[in-house]
This record gives sequence, C-alpha cells and structure tokens, in this order.
Amino acid sequence: MSQNQQRVIERLGIDLDRLWIDLDRESPFLNEQDREIVCLSLLGYVPQQIAQEFECRGHKVRDRLSNVIYPKFVALMQDDPEQKAGNWTRILNFLLHPERGYKLSPAPQLNSDNFQASLGSQIFLYPSDRTIVQAQVTATQFYQQGRYYQALLCFLKAWELEKQYDNRGNPETLIYLNNCLLESERKRLEERQIKVYTLAVVVPFYHNSGQVAAEILRGIAQFQLQINSSSLELNYLQKNKLLAPLLSPNCLSLLSSKSQIAFRILIVNDPNHLYDPYNQTAEKLAALADSIHLSAILGHYSSEMTQKALSFYAKKGLLLINGSSTSDELSELPLREQLSFFRLTTPDAIAAERLMEYIQKQASGQERLRVGIIYNKNSLYSTSYRHAIWRYLQRNSSNIQILAECDRLSGSYYQIQDYLDTLRQEKANVIIVIPDGGIEPRSLHNVALISRLNWTDCLIAGSATFYHDNILQWLHEQSRFYSNPTLMNQIIACVPWHWQSQKQNDCNVNSIAQQFCQLGTELWGEESLTWRSATAFDSLLMVWKGLENHHCLHKEPLDRLTLLEALDRYYKRQGSSIRGVTGNIQFSPNGDRTHPPSEIVGTQYDERHKRWKWVCLPF
Repeated sequence: MSQNQQRVIERLGIDLDRLWIDLDRESPFLNEQDREIVCLSLLGYVPQQIAQEFECRGHKVRDRLSNVIYPKFVALMQDDPEQKAGNWTRILNFLLHPERGYKLSPAPQLNSDNFQASLGSQIFLYPSDRTIVQAQVTATQFYQQGRYYQALLCFLKAWELEKQYDNRGNPETLIYLNNCLLESERKRLEERQIKVYTLAVVVPFYHNSGQVAAEILRGIAQFQLQINSSSLELNYLQKNKLLAPLLSPNCLSLLSSKSQIAFRILIVNDPNHLYDPYNQTAEKLAALADSIHLSAILGHYSSEMTQKALSFYAKKGLLLINGSSTSDELSELPLREQLSFFRLTTPDAIAAERLMEYIQKQASGQERLRVGIIYNKNSLYSTSYRHAIWRYLQRNSSNIQILAECDRLSGSYYQIQDYLDTLRQEKANVIIVIPDGGIEPRSLHNVALISRLNWTDCLIAGSATFYHDNILQWLHEQSRFYSNPTLMNQIIACVPWHWQSQKQNDCNVNSIAQQFCQLGTELWGEESLTWRSATAFDSLLMVWKGLENHHCLHKEPLDRLTLLEALDRYYKRQGSSIRGVTGNIQFSPNGDRTHPPSEIVGTQYDERHKRWKWVCLPF
C-alpha cells in the first residue's frame, strides 16, 4: 500500500479496500496511478498539484479524472453527473456518511485489566508455525483498524496455511473470518434485511493448553459458518470465489431455506481459576453488553464459573446457554437466574447413574465390586458427581462396596499414591476418577498418573471431564512397554455425545449428527469433534431456532430482553423441542434439559493405525 493511501486511511478513516472494489465493478478499471489521483484528491490536492506530484503533464491527470474517475464516482453515488464532477468535497461527504459503509469503524477496544475478549483483534490459540502466526497477527492489525476486508483476506490465508500444516483448521481463525465477512458485507446484509446478532462464547484457554477451548470453538465455528453462509447465499459466496476453499454442500445441509439471521461471535477467555480474586470475566462482559449489542452468552465451561457468572448476567437480562457445566446445584437456581439459564448437557445425577449402571451390568454374575473414588473436594462439580454416585448406591448397593475415598485429586500425587496403594492391597477392581473442570491445575496432571496404572482386571471409570485426548497420549506412551497393548487396563467415561453415535433417544438415525460429523471432518479432520463441540453447536442451534420462530411470527429483530422472553416462552412455557446433534432438545422450567443424552465410551487400541482412541461402548 502506498504512502498516500495510508494517509487517507489514517486521516480520513475511509475503507479504501471496499472503495476500490465498488469503483471497479465495471470496466475500465482503475490503475495504480488512478488510485493515487483519487487519494490525493481526497486529501485536498488540485489537479495541478497532482500533476506535479506525478511529474507529468496536467492535462493527462485531468483526462483520467474526466474520462475514468469522475464517471465511476457518479455511478457509485447515483446522482447528477454535473453536480459531482470535480466536487471532491461532496464526494468526501458521501464517503464519510455512516450509512454508505465506506467510513472505517475501528474495532472496539474490549480488553482491560482482568478481561480478554476478541471479535478478531486478538489471537488466543497460537499455532507453532511462524508463517501462520504472521498471517494471524497481520489480520488482527487490520481488524483493529477497521479494515475488515483486508483482515478477511489474511484470516483466509492463515486458514489455508493451517490446513496445509496440520490437515485441520483453527476454529478461532474461522470465527474471526466469519466476523470479518459480516463487517465487509454489511451493506449487502442490510439490503437483504439480514439481522446480525452478537453472541459471546466464554472458554478456558488456559486449561489443558487450550484443547478444551478449541473443542468448544469447533462446534461454534461450524454452526456460524453454516448460518452465515445461508444468510449471505452460498451461490453469491461461490461467485465471489473468496471462500471457495471453505464452502461445500455440507455448509447448507442443516437448513431447508435461506436464513434471515447471522451470528457475530465474541470470543472471551475465562481464566477458570477457583482462587483467582481478579477474575472479573462475567462482571466485565455484562457491563459491555450494551456497548457491543450483546444478545446472549454461551458458557462457561466449569460449573464453578457458571454459578458465579449467572448473577451478573441475570441482572442485565442476558441469556446464558450452557453446554458443559453439569453440577446438580445448577438445577436449583433462584428464580431470576432460572429465567436466564438453559443447560444442554447432562446433569451429574443422570450421568453418574448411567456410569454406575454400566459398571454394574459389566460385573453382573461376577464377584462383588470393590470400588475406590478419587475426586476434588474443592470443586462444586467434582463433589456433585461424587454425591450422585452415593445416592445411586443407596438405592442399588447389592454388589458394590466402596473401599475408601480420596478427596485430594488436586493435591500432591504422593498423597494419591498412598491411597492407591491401599486400594491395591484391598484388591479394588474399579476406580472412579472425577476430575474438576480445570479450576485447579494439578488435577489433570494427577489424572494422567492414575490413568497409567498397570493393574490387571481393574477398571478405571471417569466422568465427562475425564474425556481428553491426553488420556490417549498417556496410554500410547505406556503401551510401548507392552507386547500386546490390548491387555492394558480398560478406561471408560460417561459423556453426553460421541462422534460414533448414530442414534439418539429414539430408533431413527440422527441425520443432523451425521451432517455435523461430515462437515466437521472437512474442517477439523476425522474424529476431531467431541461432546464439547456437539453441545456447543446445539447451544447456537437452539438460539437460532428460537430467533427464527420469532422472526417468522413478528418480522422484527429482538433486543436481548425480548430474546430472553422469546426463548423462555418458546422452550420452557410452550415446551417446544428441536432436533440437534445430541438428540431431542427440550427444557424444563428450571433450565435443565429433559431426557438429556449420555453415552458410555471407552479407550480402544487401533491395531491398524497403532494408536488409542475413544469409542462408543454398547449398553
């Protein structure tokens, strides 16, 4: 970009990238000298000065102005040629009018002390490849300036490089790419009366090296791509050729008609730390709601952070759609917080019962089960799950004996080792592990050591927080010491959904889940979608369905308070249900999902690919 073009952007705040595109819709096209003439004219230079600047004869500059540049502006402004020719003050006023879309609107400065959020101005998931990082950083710089088209091109470049480098895309990049597309196509969206809603997704980037955040964002990015592709029309985007590498028939397979809704996604980092006195994520986000026109929030990940955040959101009339917090305490919220809360995942009472039923069934006809339980007493979620297991045992304890418990999963491993030695001496044949949601960093490390136990005929069973790729990596490391890895002790977990699931809650094949996996394979690689991705996808799906229902009836957009009332009426009072990736989605008045899904998964060695993976277990 030339110095003069940079001066126009910095001094006048005009989106030159968009201006060149609109001026060149018909031939003859502007050459580089024409663009310099336009820039100098906008900066107040007269033709004689411009001629001197180019060291050429003045009449040639005037010829280009009269024969090429002025006619293009006349066509762009759709007005009387005589009034516009040479009147750069009127041209400048036209370009600076907010409704024309040429005035740059720099991205809002969202970050502050104890708060990190981004619509495209900051990267959280940095790749290891320097070239990709450079493309991402350049994109964020353009986004900060309000140059959304250039930011879009750079995010697209980063996406293509990521696919080449790792054979999978980065969901954060795809979300920002979609946000840039909405900004650069703002005028077209307004013409088609598409309503853009801003939603925030709050994820823990510091937990497990960002893996949990990436899993959630895959579901969010995938739905955003499908909805926004529908709103902007797939044919238009394909003709534009800008998003060709991203688009496939699977992008629109979810929808039967064109959508009048598009989603802008704000990514928010949740420190997710139990003892962090400076964690003001929910408070700051609620305070920003008006300035960024926030409609709803998707998150938080852990039950502890969700419980803390709810009061701030309820006071502002903000919806909180949750896809991962399972504590039973969230089923007994105060009334005001119930109105703001929807939970798509499976509460502990149901998941723990399902896990125990599976364990009992597998041991049917065998010796008495001798069980140990390891949990984190400081975690709302971990203690809730442990209580749910005990409630189950009070009703079904005929062949189960709890040998002992260890409540220090987040503590020193030497303490856990002493406990495990006791279990070994007492010949335990089941160990139930309930990791917290990352609120204390040592828990996951201790889970790694537990998962490596070399016990013959001892089942290690875990909650949904036990489901991580880390488990597979740890097993892979251990399997090097086995001539036959299949002889290693089995690990199972109870989760809301698994990519192998073909049926949910009835006998029919779930076509939405199939489409979800097909597009997910294109975007992220095979088997990269987890239960966290699926519940995140369904969170956006239920908001969209509620919005579509309202738009069909009333035709006007919703503010956040009206959205809260509309979704409360549609899902809780009317009892409406929708079909999602994780099955039938319906809610009780307290915000819990009725008949939530659950799957038993286990680790299995893939002899062909020489690796471990999670698979669905029949039950």
